[in-house]
Amino acid sequence: MNYITRRSTLRACGIAALSSLAGCSTLSRGGSDTELPSYERLDVTPVYVADGADLTTPTEIETVTATSNADLLVLPDDTDTDAEQAVEWLIEDRVIALLGERAETTWLSWAQSDAFTDVFGAEGHADSEPDPSLVVSAKIDLRTTTSRYSWGSEPSNRDVLNALDESLVAIENKSSAE
Repeated sequence: MNYITRRSTLRACGIAALSSLAGCSTLSRGGSDTELPSYERLDVTPVYVADGADLTTPTEIETVTATSNADLLVLPDDTDTDAEQAVEWLIEDRVIALLGERAETTWLSWAQSDAFTDVFGAEGHADSEPDPSLVVSAKIDLRTTTSRYSWGSEPSNRDVLNALDESLVAIENKSSAE
């Protein structure tokens, strides 16, 4: 008489489980790690990432090597770019993103400069709590708009890229509304 043993039951279950996976190259983990990111504006915007900015861009995002070819400039928080240069880029309708722990400090130093107030007035001086690690600024008409992003810890590349895309979409919407 044939008895069903635990070993034969486990073997049958194992074969059934493996058969259902046959042909799959990887198991889907679900969530955002396996999905390719998609961007509404970032993947159609020429991006300059300065040396020292802690950001890696995927190949879908066009990166340029000269600031003059970029519509979005990603700078480290300790950039040596002065307020006059930042104002010039904003006047040229470029978007500036400062990335790092001192991003807001750099932005406020520019916003409080004579070069900035001569062009845009005394706007843009708000201080955020907690200090943002990404500050994105653009000119809309005769004013600037600024988005600030904070994360509980060091932001991932994906966090920063999503925030940049979100900012570009918001800037485009504000520009078309005015």
